[in-house]
Amino acid sequence: GPDDSYFVWKKNGQKMKACITEQSHMLFDGRVHVLSWVKDSVSENTEYKCLFISKVGNTTSEVVITVEDKGSAGQDGWTKEFDTWRSAISEHDKMMQDWRKTW
Repeated sequence: GPDDSYFVWKKNGQKMKACITEQSHMLFDGRVHVLSWVKDSVSENTEYKCLFISKVGNTTSEVVITVEDKGSAGQDGWTKEFDTWRSAISEHDKMMQDWRKTW
């Protein structure tokens, strides 16, 4: 993304200020690699929106997290999927830290 880019996170329509992590890394051609995520917990259905804003343009990504009863049959599958996502984010964080050391 452009060097003036930034993220705005919304939870159920309200701008979030906490639980947000951002990383950026300058690429050789002057572009910037940016990543942002939210670490949050919910007890009810929740809508998240991530707005990526820059002078070149804007884009929005959104997801609705649906909370199910703990006794629900899909709980084991969700736990495994969550662990996979947590592992992927952790690996990406390690990669970004290694890139920073290299540069």
